[in-house]
Amino acid sequence: CVILNEVMKTYHMYHAESISAESKLKEAEKQEEKQIGRSGDPVFHIRLEERHQRRSSVKKIEKMKEKRQAKYSENKLKSIKARNEYLLTLEATNASVFKYYIHDLSDLIDCCDLGYHASLNRALRTYLSAEYNLETSRHEGLDIIENAVDNLEPRSDKQRFMEMYPAAFCPPMKFEFQSHMGDEVSNCAQQPVQAELMLRYQQLQSRLATLKIENEEVKKTTEATLQTIQDMVTIEDYDVSECFQHSRSTESVKSTVSETYLSKPSIAKRRANQQETEQFYFMVRLLLPQPLLGLGSGVPKRCFWSCIGITWGSLLKSRLLSTL
Repeated sequence: CVILNEVMKTYHMYHAESISAESKLKEAEKQEEKQIGRSGDPVFHIRLEERHQRRSSVKKIEKMKEKRQAKYSENKLKSIKARNEYLLTLEATNASVFKYYIHDLSDLIDCCDLGYHASLNRALRTYLSAEYNLETSRHEGLDIIENAVDNLEPRSDKQRFMEMYPAAFCPPMKFEFQSHMGDEVSNCAQQPVQAELMLRYQQLQSRLATLKIENEEVKKTTEATLQTIQDMVTIEDYDVSECFQHSRSTESVKSTVSETYLSKPSIAKRRANQQETEQFYFMVRLLLPQPLLGLGSGVPKRCFWSCIGITWGSLLKSRLLSTL
């Protein structure tokens, strides 16, 4: 927005200078016409000095007109270039804002809550397995909890979360072109502005092609890493029926769990590998060319996403409790 404002001010300044130069040129043309009209009067009764003075005045006016004509052409060219730069910046800004609210916010939320639903699903299923083996008379309550776990859906929860806070996640209105003193957007670019625009277009096309190739490579890496993480967080290891094969007492369950489940070396190794993979995935996602324009609220990014995480967890918790 700062860059857009600066480009707009530059365009308005050059356009004002162009209008001023045009008015001065018209004034010089009027003076020239007036002087020519005087010189056309009968000269038989005019003295030689007056004739010479009139010729000198005509030459001065012609020189002044030429200077103002050159100044007007220069300012007009600057105004056209500044207007085109303003239009390009305006379109790029609107495209960046649209991409941020439509695509980037969703991707950032996916990065922040990656594995959350799978971890919650596994934790609750572990609880369900223990309860089913402890007390069969509680099947009705456990079935309700199991139904709530089965209804956990990342996409719908994310959509519901974003709909609850439209001020933060809905794109604002597009920036509109603000014409200056009757200037029109429909004016066609002239030489040498047209050649400069074509060169600019070719450079942008070349840069976009390079970025597309780089983005595809990074995308392949992120997809492979994401699949690895999803495989890690969706392991069906919530069945603890082996803990209840000998005794159903609470102390026996605690002892069996500590000896056979939580103390497995593979769990610590798996968690370390998962954390390392998650850190790599998040860093790779940051390499993607995403032109974020800032949060716009003056709140630091870390604090902003921490608040989102707290609200996100509260939303899922309230949904689960309402189901129960």
